[in-house]
Amino acid sequence: MNRFAQSVIGIISDTHYWQRAEPVITEEGGIQLQHRSEMLMTTLLDELARAGVTQILHLGDVTCGGGTFEMPADVFIDTLENLCRRFQELPVPVAVLPGNHDSWPGTGTMDAFSRIWAAQPGIGTTIDLAEARLVLLNSQGHPADIVAATPSGDPIFGWVNDGELARLDQALATAGDRPVLLFSHQLLHPWAGDREWRDFYRIANADEVLAIIQRHGNTRAVFQGHAHRLDIQEVALDSRRPTLFVVVPAIIEYPVAWMRLELNGHRARLSLQRLPLPELVEASRNSGPGQAWRGGKSEWWHVPFSLR
Repeated sequence: MNRFAQSVIGIISDTHYWQRAEPVITEEGGIQLQHRSEMLMTTLLDELARAGVTQILHLGDVTCGGGTFEMPADVFIDTLENLCRRFQELPVPVAVLPGNHDSWPGTGTMDAFSRIWAAQPGIGTTIDLAEARLVLLNSQGHPADIVAATPSGDPIFGWVNDGELARLDQALATAGDRPVLLFSHQLLHPWAGDREWRDFYRIANADEVLAIIQRHGNTRAVFQGHAHRLDIQEVALDSRRPTLFVVVPAIIEYPVAWMRLELNGHRARLSLQRLPLPELVEASRNSGPGQAWRGGKSEWWHVPFSLR
């Protein structure tokens, strides 16, 4: 293990596993690599097992349920069960948040995900490390009427329910001298890059979440998935030190990567970890009008920051 690190967190998001015959083509013509899902997952799990990580966090969209993918329900269940077993067989603890595509196809309900991953619907979890408190914020707590009113039961945007807001408030209030690192699927703040921002990437009641973060002032960084891109910015939420907001790239699209977060005392270091699958990486990168923008700025690939 790197001497810098005491705790090493592997952050992954948007694996979108669905081993199918053809790739998924996005509206802009980009290729998602579902047809190579098994190769991606096997490589990812092997890399994580060898990387010296002490904790793995998956920020959601484990598979392709819900929304527009039209994944068959039996394949969805089999895939969730298979991936849950494989992640739990890793030699380090794994915590998983649901994404909007982890819902039951066509209905938007999270009952299957919650049962298989032993999670409480709409509620996340808290993990205390020596260096920091990790708060996994569940952003799939939409009221039933919102889910029912959206196509295929997938609002796409996130929602943090009242119980989860209360849990977040308590988690920040009781963190003591630990800095807080927050994790969610949808975004709490628009990205910094020059690509078009669409509201469905956001947590719809983000202002309520941000008000809690502002009140306590101990959240050092926020890590988010959903947008299939790398983006890092510091945001001044109040007069105290800025908060680092990170959008984590997807496994299923360029740059086909996860993030390594090393913690040691008052210091942290974040680095991009590309899967060693250059042909798949280039196929995604060169698809459609070009997907290189998803890899973000090169200075975002290695980012040190202070925890205090």
